[in-house]
Amino acid sequence: MTDEEAELSIQAVWDVADNELPDELRAAMTEALSVHAVGEARALFERASVEDFLGEEAAAIPLYRRALDAGLHDPFRSQAVIQLASSLRNVGDPSGAIAALKGLDPSDPLSAAAAGFEALALHDDDKPVRALRTALGALAGEVPLYGRALRAYAADLRARPRIRVIAVGVLIHDGHVLAEEYTATAGRPAFLRAPGGGVQPGEAAEAAVRREIAEELGARVTETRLLGVLENIFDNEGTLGHEIAYVFELRSADLEALPRDDRLPVLDGETTVGWYRLDDVSGESPPFYPPGALDLARDRG
Repeated sequence: MTDEEAELSIQAVWDVADNELPDELRAAMTEALSVHAVGEARALFERASVEDFLGEEAAAIPLYRRALDAGLHDPFRSQAVIQLASSLRNVGDPSGAIAALKGLDPSDPLSAAAAGFEALALHDDDKPVRALRTALGALAGEVPLYGRALRAYAADLRARPRIRVIAVGVLIHDGHVLAEEYTATAGRPAFLRAPGGGVQPGEAAEAAVRREIAEELGARVTETRLLGVLENIFDNEGTLGHEIAYVFELRSADLEALPRDDRLPVLDGETTVGWYRLDDVSGESPPFYPPGALDLARDRG
């Protein structure tokens, strides 16, 4: 059977796909894949797509991952990344969706579609400004007459002032503290931040810091101890920032194993974390946020 015949056979299954007949759809796809050699990666992708189509995202996610790991080639690789991200968002893991989409080449023909799904995930991850910037950036490429204006307005977007509740973790090990580094911009100097993120409605702060460390760094927190609660009012490049920060002391074998000179990427962002000597972050440069978090750790240490 030729490649063209194989594609026609697979497409014929999708042409009559009915999510009300899940067993029949699975059987038809299994038969189509068995009559010709499409390769392991492609077969995994089609099986994942079937589960996705049937609303079984939890079953689809590991199949998408296996297809990508097996070397799925384009255009199906790009489709798998987007569909994996969509499935992750649908099962309540928007950070995982954002991380998955980071690997897609901006020049990919499906990059605009990927941006749409990324915007949805950013919205679900409580990042509305980034979500709108991403969506407008994708739209700008489709409207030549006003694309430049849309890009400029998107870049100028700022979050509306609000009080945000966050949970962060201070991890000190052998005289070093683990911190997320934000590089300098035209509007502010570089600074360090304790890893963590927003507390979701109905979520305890301790659960939030564990979730955020898992989502952002792929690490498991083994111990937590509440050090205190801080209020942080600040200027974020011309926008008022106001946070109520639950500060936890953390233990994590995964993070403590990170070599001193290595950097760990934040999976759903553009920053990295690494180790900094406590003596080097005791002053004002670079500042460590939330202010007072390190003092709490020292006082309770």
